[in-house]
Amino acid sequence: MNPFRTHRIGVVALLVFTGTLAVAGLLACSGQDTNGSAQPSTTVTVTAPTGLRWQSFQGVDLPVADQGPERIDGPVASGFDRSPVGAALAAIHSTVRMSIATDSQWPAVGQRMLAEGPGRDSWATARAQVSITAPIASGAPKVAGYVIAHYTLADAAVDIYSIHPDNSITRNNAHVLWQGGDWRLHLPEDATSPPVTTAAVLPADIVAFTPR
Repeated sequence: MNPFRTHRIGVVALLVFTGTLAVAGLLACSGQDTNGSAQPSTTVTVTAPTGLRWQSFQGVDLPVADQGPERIDGPVASGFDRSPVGAALAAIHSTVRMSIATDSQWPAVGQRMLAEGPGRDSWATARAQVSITAPIASGAPKVAGYVIAHYTLADAAVDIYSIHPDNSITRNNAHVLWQGGDWRLHLPEDATSPPVTTAAVLPADIVAFTPR
């Protein structure tokens, strides 16, 4: 297995509990908006980001598009559209940035890109016990695209696919909430399944990014 992938999966599994909820559970739940009223599920689309470009963070290229982020302040990305595309971009940025932010960067990422709750608190406690001081020098994966499993105006479930230098594929299940005027990654207090799993092939319904 690629050393970077081993490191990244280890960091994710130990620190972030990013597996969030099983897709079946997400599909069974109704979203809540910021004032607590139920939001109906919207039709999940396969619309691709527009104006796509790439920006490196700690050695990993991340997608930036018209749908977000509008602002990048050091390690923190913010300003994502309240749309399926915006939710997907937010999920990608938050999972990567929280996983590889350095010791001086992760507090800001946690405060501004993660949803409040016991999951974030547990992640911060675990992250404080691990040291990351340098960017990925080689072997970084490429974010290939995403599939939106569930979307409402209040929350979204996104499967993020990455391709590694050995051509293996991983899938990261992420759950974002609309909180404080932006999408924030929700971390469950107790993960019931690993967030990062291997995939044989990219799914047919993937919103694929243009190769860079």
